[in-house]
Amino acid sequence: MKDVKKIIYTALAVCLVLCGCKSKDDVNSLFKEVVVNRNMALTDAPHSPACTIDIQVKYLDEKSKRAERINNTIEQRIFNLQQLSMQQAVDAFVKQYADSYRENMMPLYRDDQHDTERQGWYEYQYKLGTTVTPGLNDAIVYRVELMTYEGGAHPNHQTMVMNFDADSGQLLKLNDIFVTGYEQPLCDMLLSELMRKTNSKNMDELHDKGYLMTMDLYVPDNYILGTKEVTFHYNPYEIAPYATGDTELTISYGQLKAIMKKQ
Repeated sequence: MKDVKKIIYTALAVCLVLCGCKSKDDVNSLFKEVVVNRNMALTDAPHSPACTIDIQVKYLDEKSKRAERINNTIEQRIFNLQQLSMQQAVDAFVKQYADSYRENMMPLYRDDQHDTERQGWYEYQYKLGTTVTPGLNDAIVYRVELMTYEGGAHPNHQTMVMNFDADSGQLLKLNDIFVTGYEQPLCDMLLSELMRKTNSKNMDELHDKGYLMTMDLYVPDNYILGTKEVTFHYNPYEIAPYATGDTELTISYGQLKAIMKKQ
């Protein structure tokens, strides 16, 4: 009898693990991706500076209102385009970006082309990748990672997260998840988590570490609606200097229960 119970418990455990893995795989299986890699020289001369564009963007591969809403939102948020296929949107963006690069940089490069120290100013990079994971109540969590370099002191990094209702395809906003008046309680939780994460006892210590020097903490629209918690994402410069990098503050649903709408 004990052996039978062990077999049953083992089978249940394996089933739970497989179901968890399947859930993530199932979400990804709904999406296809457009991949574009371009290297466009500024001039026809040997060793010309170039603009390198690498894009990998996922889109929901089905004919439905849900897919239409999700894909249109992705296109609008990433490329500022709508009502195109994802391939058309990516191609249009690449052309626009490349044309802008040549139009803006060519007049300047004519004066600098013999100055080897300034060659790096004209090397542009645009690299964008996307991932899809399951979230709360089967929400679709769509994450965008963007790196751009346009001749400055350093590349710029940006993360954008979109959370979609799995049934309707609607973009989930904070007001869809939290009750009216959630802002201050949630902001207090985020500040407490920032203090804990940075090992700071007060605002002065946070300031010494570069946080919130010129602004108050706020609830960002960038958040990951996970299965067990919500992770709020701040990009460089939003609450701390570039050197600090990204800041992610995670709050469990247990902590958020009092300000969450009933699902």
